[in-house]
Amino acid sequence: MKKVSTTVLLFILAALTATAQEILTLDKAVETGLSNNFGINIARNSLQIAGNNATAGNAGMLPKIDAGAGYDYGISNARVTNISGTEINNPKAVANLVTAGINLNWTLFDGLKMFITYDKLKKLEEIGDLNVKISIENTLAAIIISYYDIIRQEKVTEIMKEQVEISGFRLELARLKYETGSGSELEFLKASVERNADVANLSSQNTVFGNSLATLNELMARDVTARFRVKDTILLHYRLDYDSLRTGMREANRNLLLCNRNLEVSGLSMKAARAAQWPLLGLTAGLNYLNSGSEASLTNYNRNFGAVIGVTASVNIFNGLNLQRDYRNAKITGSTTELEKKQLENQLDTYLLKIFNEYLNQLQLITFERENVAMARKNMDIAKESFQVGAISSLQLREIQKNLLDADTRLIDAEFRTKLTETALLLLSGKLLK
Repeated sequence: MKKVSTTVLLFILAALTATAQEILTLDKAVETGLSNNFGINIARNSLQIAGNNATAGNAGMLPKIDAGAGYDYGISNARVTNISGTEINNPKAVANLVTAGINLNWTLFDGLKMFITYDKLKKLEEIGDLNVKISIENTLAAIIISYYDIIRQEKVTEIMKEQVEISGFRLELARLKYETGSGSELEFLKASVERNADVANLSSQNTVFGNSLATLNELMARDVTARFRVKDTILLHYRLDYDSLRTGMREANRNLLLCNRNLEVSGLSMKAARAAQWPLLGLTAGLNYLNSGSEASLTNYNRNFGAVIGVTASVNIFNGLNLQRDYRNAKITGSTTELEKKQLENQLDTYLLKIFNEYLNQLQLITFERENVAMARKNMDIAKESFQVGAISSLQLREIQKNLLDADTRLIDAEFRTKLTETALLLLSGKLLK
């Protein structure tokens, strides 16, 4: 009796501790996770880089302007004779040079490659945005599943606590019968062993439950040791429609949209490779200053200041057929991306159908298992009364107890798996993230 009382006391203390813990709603878990999750923030940083790169200047559409200045000073042993016979002989001739200038280089035409490059950079920014949304969707799905897994594990824990109480009831009766001589020691020992086994199972389940809390804390990027409570109901959306899900998947699935963007980038790469075969036309302009003086020259002083402007043109005539090779490779890459898109569509169709069939099956199982739980619980109530008056054996009571445990567990698993498949279907169809 002392062991039973101690166990009950521990459960009461655990319940009081749980009451004081934070009640974490799914919405709050999602809000915290989407704000703090490391993977999402890494994807957001990558998007910022892609946005910074998607500029006209990075595409080569803007001019390049450079400014520079310099000063040179030197001493040399100079001996100079010009054609007229004038001679300079200075072992310490000083020379100095001052230069300054600002120059502009601007590509005016490159076969429209700069515009193609700009479009490509914008597409890469869109790909970065899709990667962020994919990371958000995957994190959201993981938080939802983790949250409802905690509900499942908590319910399983409660079921096992009930099993310990039933085993304690059975052990107490076995002890009374043994002490009064109406029962055997073997029956008492058997009841003790089975109750201890139930307590051990409960201890293991408490570990599983604690680990499920740590998993959700990790997804929310907060202290993994933080304790909290969750709502006790697994909410389901009755019922999802296959045709609607498939239409949504073809229109809004983020991975499929990402594949489309990659296909567009491949098309732009082909255009860029073709544009590289066109002539280049550029504009150059500058404003330069020069001031030089030298004791080692017949011209002692020289100063120039003025502007210059010009046009350049160039065309590649032959470079080992590399331009043609680049175009052919870009074309093959585009064909490969198109095949990858078709492959992804086929895979998504397969995943959707399989998961939807599993979803329907789990919905049916929920109905069956709820009926089984109701019957198993009623059977347990009758069995406890019958066992008290000796109408059934301890072995029969244990079997009925096991049937109740199995029925309760199957119902919780069916509810959880329904939520699991429901979340996967919403993720596939692009409906999980509004």
